[in-house]
Amino acid sequence: MPRWILQALIVTALIAAGIGYINITRVRIPDACRDAESAMGAEDYDHAIDKYLECLNAGEYPEEVVARIYFALGNAYTANGNYDQAVRDYSEAIHFEPDNPWAYNNRCWSYGLLRRGQQALQDCEQALRLLPDQPEILDSRALAYWLLGDIDRASQDLERAHRLESSFPPAEQRLREFEEMF
Repeated sequence: MPRWILQALIVTALIAAGIGYINITRVRIPDACRDAESAMGAEDYDHAIDKYLECLNAGEYPEEVVARIYFALGNAYTANGNYDQAVRDYSEAIHFEPDNPWAYNNRCWSYGLLRRGQQALQDCEQALRLLPDQPEILDSRALAYWLLGDIDRASQDLERAHRLESSFPPAEQRLREFEEMF
């Protein structure tokens, strides 16, 4: 997996956590969940997946916690290259928390990596309805447009993402990265 995809997943997870994705301070989280997060940090995705699955089976949680675990599982499967399973886990996260733009965004990426541009575009559109003007989501939608052959719209989204966040590469560079990826 290209390093930049992994970095995008990590950034997305950090952003989701940083904006108060959920407040789980009242919920006892099993050690397996913490072990899974450590394994993700160590890029040991197989171990992380095993621990997240153990965590899911360890007890009853509020829906937002279940959504967070499925979201994390989706990230682990994406990092591991199992995009079909990642789509299923992000779908579960969306089922339990339908207003989570990051679950739609990450499912968009997984669909993109599966070359399913239309499904990717639908998810990115939903993510942008929930969280407009988010550079990471614009970048994801650009990939969907690129997959669908709409280079003009892909470029527009990439230029807008770069304007909103200067650390995003310019459109021409990012389009070349898409080419290299596929």
